Amino acid sequence: MNRQLLSLLLFIFSFQLFAQQGQLGISRIDRMPDSPPSLSIRDWDAVARNYDRLVFDLTKTGTHLPLSQTGPPGQFNYPGNTPLFLDSYVGSDNHLNQGEAINILPAIVGASLVGIDKSNQNGMNWAAMGKDFFNLKNNQNVYLNNYSTSSGNDWWYDLMPNVYFYQLKELYPDAAPEFESQFTSVADQWLKAVQQLGGSSSPWTVPNMNYRAFNLATGQPKTDEVAEPESAGSIAWLLYNAYLETGNRQYMEGAQQSLEFLTNLTANPSYELQLPYGTLTAARMNAVEGTSYPLDKLLNWCFDRGPLRGWGAIVGNWGGYEVSGLIGEANDNGNDYAFVMNGFQQAAALAPLAKYDKRYARALAKWLLNVASASRLFYHNALPAENQDSYAWASANDPEASIPYEAIKQNWQGKSPFATGDAIRGGWAATNLSLYSGSSVGYLAAVVETTNVPEILQIDLNKTDFYGENTFPSFLYFNPTASSQQVTVNIPEGTFAIYDVVTEATLSPGVSSTYPLSIPAGEARLLRLYDSTLATESRDGKLYAGNDVLDYHPQYDFTADIRIKAISVSQNPVATGSSFSAFVEPGNTNPEDQLQYEWFLNDVAIAGEKQATITAPATPSESILKIRVSLNGKTAEDTLRLKVVERIIQAPVVTDIEFAGDYLTAGSTNELTAVVTPTPGETLEYTWSATSGTLSQTTGKTVSWQAPGTSQVDSITVKVTNQDQLTTTFSKAVLVKDLTLAEQEPLIWYPFDTDSRNATSDRFHATVTGAAKTEDARGSAEEAYRFTSGQQIIFTENQPELNFEEAISLSCWVRVEQLGAERYIISHGSWQQRFKLSIIPEGKLRWTVKTSEGIVDLDAAEALELNRYYHVTAIYTGYSVELYIDGKLSAFKAFTGNLLPSTHPLTIGRQDEVETQYALLGSVDEVKMWDKEISVSQVEKLKDQWVVPVGIDGFKLHARVYPNPAQEVLYIDFTGASKPVQVSLFAVDGMK
Repeated sequence: MNRQLLSLLLFIFSFQLFAQQGQLGISRIDRMPDSPPSLSIRDWDAVARNYDRLVFDLTKTGTHLPLSQTGPPGQFNYPGNTPLFLDSYVGSDNHLNQGEAINILPAIVGASLVGIDKSNQNGMNWAAMGKDFFNLKNNQNVYLNNYSTSSGNDWWYDLMPNVYFYQLKELYPDAAPEFESQFTSVADQWLKAVQQLGGSSSPWTVPNMNYRAFNLATGQPKTDEVAEPESAGSIAWLLYNAYLETGNRQYMEGAQQSLEFLTNLTANPSYELQLPYGTLTAARMNAVEGTSYPLDKLLNWCFDRGPLRGWGAIVGNWGGYEVSGLIGEANDNGNDYAFVMNGFQQAAALAPLAKYDKRYARALAKWLLNVASASRLFYHNALPAENQDSYAWASANDPEASIPYEAIKQNWQGKSPFATGDAIRGGWAATNLSLYSGSSVGYLAAVVETTNVPEILQIDLNKTDFYGENTFPSFLYFNPTASSQQVTVNIPEGTFAIYDVVTEATLSPGVSSTYPLSIPAGEARLLRLYDSTLATESRDGKLYAGNDVLDYHPQYDFTADIRIKAISVSQNPVATGSSFSAFVEPGNTNPEDQLQYEWFLNDVAIAGEKQATITAPATPSESILKIRVSLNGKTAEDTLRLKVVERIIQAPVVTDIEFAGDYLTAGSTNELTAVVTPTPGETLEYTWSATSGTLSQTTGKTVSWQAPGTSQVDSITVKVTNQDQLTTTFSKAVLVKDLTLAEQEPLIWYPFDTDSRNATSDRFHATVTGAAKTEDARGSAEEAYRFTSGQQIIFTENQPELNFEEAISLSCWVRVEQLGAERYIISHGSWQQRFKLSIIPEGKLRWTVKTSEGIVDLDAAEALELNRYYHVTAIYTGYSVELYIDGKLSAFKAFTGNLLPSTHPLTIGRQDEVETQYALLGSVDEVKMWDKEISVSQVEKLKDQWVVPVGIDGFKLHARVYPNPAQEVLYIDFTGASKPVQVSLFAVDGMK
């Protein structure tokens, strides 16, 4: 008993010896070693520079080289802009034809962070070239992961390109003239998403952002697959930075609503890499704006294992290699899976946080030491050749070891650790050497730098604090050793006073060149350097040097006073003498608090609480609305400028352009009418334009338009101007179809009446695994296939002839029994490689096509009913994507490019031969595929065409007759033991 007590006392004494006053721990980091036993810090600055030199060398030769190339000017969103293509992995299947924003943009930003001028490098303005990821032509009007794609599939692919763009714009504000408008468009679009998800300030409402993604075009969230609620963090990061740059208070309100949703969650939302950006934003807003977001909760979430996909910080030693600090699947049971990009990005996002909340300086510095050491293991020069799967290429072509593996598995094929990734197993590339991961190495290099003491890093708190409080050079140090150490701090040019935020001591009133910094064992120091001529002053609970904050929380005072989140009105401007509502939302209060509200309009008191009903002045004016909220002797107030006018003027409301039919015939003349919501006394003028074809006139509510003579998607635009010279412009896409196209024979036809053979030729026969026969749309028994689980599939082996490029038409009967997740009907490599036809959780068909120009999703206009057969046709023409239901056009979009190839089989009922999560629960029949566009008249007939079996059982003679009905060609396939001697065809009137 006495020995146990002594051990306990020794443990407590040891713990207190290395504790630091005022510092808070992060539980997962507390389990990591202060100093990794196998500590080895690469020269990350050199790695970043070598990476940039290798991947941006357009003339590099060798296997899988070069890794990048430029495309033709004007290929995507901006005329004259040259796009960049950069392989996502070494040996990517779509070599030199990949353009991912999550790869290219951080490569540009990361290189810039280590001092490379990417706006003028070897005669190239790489920074400006990135603007093409702003999806302008398809009206998404944000940055997305491809040059032409759609939002709404995966939030991190939709949001992180915008984060990287904001970083790029801060580094190169004048690199492209479009950056300024893109910056506000990004903020506007994501603010609108917050509002469409329920965020509001009139009155204050927190949005529900617990979805997989959000489609900016449809205004609808993606409700299936694993949710990504951490995305609220990156949206908050975007909107808060937009507020700081523009002063638009709506962005500030959207940022607060996003963070409130995030911090109100009861379970860890970590999924990929957006949570750290939200955590930094929360810390900045707590320090700068006086909010009180629970930072301890957010920081622990950043490192603890979350339930969504087991994401968190790795703790442990794998095969003698210390891997603590890496980020990935932290299962803690022998099958951890760490990813290099996530460590790089999390380091960059969280390092500046210590500047805003010094209580976490020690914990963050300790983690950064661990991740900076362990991240070397992703490179081919760190592990034995047998512990990695792409060593041959890496050792031969990357002597500086600048391209990392995507990931490290704790155990793989009996080896630990094992450097690998998902690309080889997924069929995406010949190696797992990952450029989309390595492109972020400059972020880590910008943050960490070695010192004269090998165990102590200098951590830069400014370089990755984009749009942050970066007036004073700020560095963080942590001494993980058991004895005091002296670090030589290199001072920037000039004379600086040095203030340590952690101990709240001025270490030197003025120093140049270098400074000897003593750090006790187990402690951290956070130095801020300021002009030695500036005086320091405490005011408003902060310590200032001149006009800039030196310490946000002197004396470790983290109390939060009452504040106002938002003041808003139901309308602005308001008409003279009219009634309107005003709203206020106080912050840093509790539900039980007794708050006092005082409203003033032009300094005249008005009755009201959180909401007030106010009458506008009787004459036009610029009025000031003020709210004052008080609690326990403390007060917060805010004002709002209110414009009072005699009459509310508004632009015309145009809702549609009407014409007869779902599509228009090539060469036909058509009447177009603008549909405008009328306003009493309104006088309107109309101006029309079209991308092609001929308008009979360009004015008037109704015009005549002759369609072009070829199939294409055109855009008709009407500009409507009222008597107040306010204008609304409305555009509508018009599908023009050539009705003279001949009927085409399918490349594949699976009638499924008797088997899964191709009825059009003796090739491309399908294999059925598990699917059961069921009745078809006619009610004929056992002439279709039914899928009841993800273990069932019908597939056709991949062949070169199935990877045609110019166009594709698909048709089938489908009956859906259950929604929930996205359900795949037909797929060839899914959206990642080629195409898919699926049903989204809302019950709508989705036709997804990937071409050399990008990825497009087309959703049907109407939802399908469960347990009912529909005939579906999906077409990619080379100029459009089209969906037809029961022979009628349901939806279309303009889209171009060559279809990209797939490495997977053609599958029915599943995404591919491996993934089982998104399987169809329902039935499929009469699957047809053409390697060309089919006409609308042929589409209309497909639902009535069937294989008709005939036979004489006694003679063992059977035949299939198709299509039925037929127009020009009729096929008869004979089966059975007997062979026909003569075939005669008779018309219904008996004529032979």
